[in-house]
Amino acid sequence: METRRLHYFVQIVEAGSISRAAAIMGMAQPALSQQLAILEGEMKARLVDRTSSGVRPTEAGQRLYTRAQALLRQFDSLRLEVIELSGTEAGAVSIGLPPTLGQFLGLRLLARVRREAPGIQIHLAEQGSAALATGLHNGTLDMAVCPLQLPDSSLSGVELFSEELFLLAAPELLPDIRDIRDIAALPWIVTSAWNSIRTRLYALMGDRVPNVVAEVNSLPLVIESVRQGLGVTLLTRLPVEEALAHGDIVAVRLGPPPPHRTVFLYQRADLVLSAAQQRVRQIIIELASTLVSPDELPSP
Repeated sequence: METRRLHYFVQIVEAGSISRAAAIMGMAQPALSQQLAILEGEMKARLVDRTSSGVRPTEAGQRLYTRAQALLRQFDSLRLEVIELSGTEAGAVSIGLPPTLGQFLGLRLLARVRREAPGIQIHLAEQGSAALATGLHNGTLDMAVCPLQLPDSSLSGVELFSEELFLLAAPELLPDIRDIRDIAALPWIVTSAWNSIRTRLYALMGDRVPNVVAEVNSLPLVIESVRQGLGVTLLTRLPVEEALAHGDIVAVRLGPPPPHRTVFLYQRADLVLSAAQQRVRQIIIELASTLVSPDELPSP
């Protein structure tokens, strides 16, 4: 199975430069440029445009890049599945996680797999809900943990758990909440993308518009901004447990009823799971049950 030129091309696109890609792979730049030229000849299309700062994929190159990622992963998975037939538990499994669960579920997943099934290769991608759905559709992800219910008949999902959302603030910004106007007037730090949490924040406000002082697409930066008293946010407790324990951040329960978000595990409905994928799926389900209290778990 000859896939090296696809691998070279993916590396060039991700590096944004032929010279950087060559350095990463330990190749001479002329040799890599030659391989790219051969690939363009085979595809009968220009795949990248040269710029003063490097290269960027053409429309054809972007299409190839997206498909090549899936193909390379599938080839890798096939190779490991063949190894698995010899009696060794092996396989490549690609999992997408939302940023709010990446550090916790992702680390625990990696540790369990390394300990119990070291022959399984795990690929973790931390992405927003829209990107997770796209990854499932184009085959770059085998499964995705998503904090939104995706109304898509081509995807199959199982509910993992429901987690409560809290107003998080530094102690000096701890609000005296009497009604929704007190909440809306607070200095809110939110993501610029309309993810599951921002959607619930606006639903919670009703006809009020929250006073958004910053849009930040970095979970660690949001948490640090709240810790320093620069604003408040709506989030689950899991990413801020350490700050809560130290008293740097206070979690305020909202409601009633308190806002929740439900987390699902999705895969393509037509995907027949390999033994490795089935093992990882079961581990994710088991780990998810440890992230929330028993009364927040879905009914059997």
